Formats: sequence, structure tokens, C-alpha cells
Amino acid sequence: MKPSSLRARKVTAALAAAVSVGAASACSATSPVETMNTMEPSDGVPVDLGPVQVRNLALVSAGAGKAATVTGVVENSSSEDATVTMAAAGGKEVEASIPARSLVVLSEDGDPITLDALEQGPGDVLPMSVAVDGSDSTPANVPVLDPTGYYEEYAPEGWTPTPTESESHDEEH
Repeated sequence: MKPSSLRARKVTAALAAAVSVGAASACSATSPVETMNTMEPSDGVPVDLGPVQVRNLALVSAGAGKAATVTGVVENSSSEDATVTMAAAGGKEVEASIPARSLVVLSEDGDPITLDALEQGPGDVLPMSVAVDGSDSTPANVPVLDPTGYYEEYAPEGWTPTPTESESHDEEH
């Protein structure tokens, strides 16, 4: 092989590499930076009510037509106690008392907040309205989650887990 053809191949290879790197970086030149987008890193939804903030609001239910446990966290940064009212279609409504300057985890410590007989089941979204102390309500599309994994501890009363195939197999032996 001639030295000039070897040199031409090296130059061509270097040029091809430079063009591909330039093309790849040009793709991101006009794309938005994803770390600049705010997102809720949870299964539930946020609801902003002035000094009262609801985070990760979700419902845990074993199926359509069954009760659902309300989960989430409510922070009251005001100097006054607050009552948060969460209402679903059909007049189903629950309340949670949130002391001033405190954070309350809903349905914790053996005190579940439940909505009875929801039409929606796991995988559905329930339109709800959330209000503080009778003020104007804020709409929220609240997800209904299956009581498995992390959410098993929030399963409504009377729910029993379905044994998995591996558990059934282990019990036979």
C-alpha cells in the first residue's frame, strides 16, 4: 500500500469521526434541557392551595366499586390550623385537619382516610376537588393505585393480597 493512500484513509477516517461528533452534538443544540423541567417524582399528584401544599395525592383501592384509602402529604406553612377537604364525584368527601406550621402524612399511624365504593379502580384517574377551610376548590385528577408494593400498607380494610404464583408453588412443597 502506498504511503499517500494510507494517509488519505487516515484523513478520511478522522474527517468522518469529526462530522459524526458534530452531527450528534447538533441534535441537542435545539432540544430543551430536561433537567430544567419540573416534575413530580411520585405516583400521586400535587395540589397547591396557597400556604397549604398537598403532595403525592393518590388513592389506593383493590378494585372498582371498593373503598379507597387517601394517601399523600399535606404541609401547612401558615400560622393557622387548616382543614383540607377532598371531594370526589357523587358527593363522597373526606377531611383532614392540618395543624399550623406542620406536615401531615395522610392515612398514617393507623388512622386511614377512606372514600367508600368508588366507581374507579387501579389504573384509573378520579377527578376530585381539594379545598382549604371552605375556600374555592382546586381540581385534581387523582390516580387510583393497586395496593401492592409500597402501597400495600395503605390497602383498605378487608383487602387481602392475592398469592403470587411463586408463593403458591412454595406452599405445595
